[in-house]
Amino acid sequence: MSYPVENLRAEEPLRCPADEIVERLASATDVLDLLRKADHLTPPQIDMWGALVMGDVPELFVHCARPLSPPLARALAESMSCEADVAFGGSLRIETAASAVRMSCTDVTAELLGDLPEIWRDQATYRGEDLIAIARATSTCPRGLTLDRWRIAENVLEVAAWMLGSLTDPETQASPTRDPITGAYSRAFFEEVLRCELARQQRQASELSVVLLQLRRSQRMLEDEAPPPALLAETVRLMRQHMREADVVARLDARRMTAILPATSPRNGLIAASRLGEALQDAEALEGWSIDIGVSGIGMDTLCPDELVEQAAHAMNAARKGSSRHPFVYV
Repeated sequence: MSYPVENLRAEEPLRCPADEIVERLASATDVLDLLRKADHLTPPQIDMWGALVMGDVPELFVHCARPLSPPLARALAESMSCEADVAFGGSLRIETAASAVRMSCTDVTAELLGDLPEIWRDQATYRGEDLIAIARATSTCPRGLTLDRWRIAENVLEVAAWMLGSLTDPETQASPTRDPITGAYSRAFFEEVLRCELARQQRQASELSVVLLQLRRSQRMLEDEAPPPALLAETVRLMRQHMREADVVARLDARRMTAILPATSPRNGLIAASRLGEALQDAEALEGWSIDIGVSGIGMDTLCPDELVEQAAHAMNAARKGSSRHPFVYV
């Protein structure tokens, strides 16, 4: 598909830094809320966001600038079901495009939108080999579209499509302590567990280590690029695979993951982090990305959870200065 381009000159800055896109969309409470947030993060020229969720019965969700006419809603559902068929290799058969449509719009008093837009971009969402949703970013008015604006929209669309997998997964919905992007524990849960562990250490002496990990592009000119959701999820999967079941793995933000290692001295935490760094370095999925790892732990005169994390962050930043291509661990 080709997109109309009026000019290729540099234009308005990114409406939202790439790192914040993950955080903004990860806070969505349902599909319509996700689409509203996606619309807010992108240029006004991309003004319609949709999601066709398969489930047992296909259902269409749409957020746009003005209300859709019923025929347009049905045409949009049929168009997206055709794309779902293509994404599934032509073997998908959807007799009814969508049995239900849920809509929201910016201005309910505006004139109904009646024509199917010609400019759009789709992204499929899979759970394993199963296609579970199609996300769509659409422009109802081609004027003012540029490649840079579509680039911004595609960054948001990639994360929104990934989030559909979490919002339509009953297991994720039933576990508010989980991060919807990676399936790791949430930052709030991590902070609470760390607080409880340090409070327990004050009553009875014990050992504890914290590992902090950051992903960044190996090439310096690409360092501002944020890791895509799939890469964050794969990193968490590898962390769980190479750490103990009792270790609490969480995502802190769009680039950093962390883990609490109970009953682990800083020295043993350093050994575990080095082993993890080597495994991540060998992972094909992380090719082109560098891993900075820092370790902190009780025994370093730690006074509070924030200080423990800050010490790990300081070590991680020292690792970053040590190499641009290989994982290094400092403690």
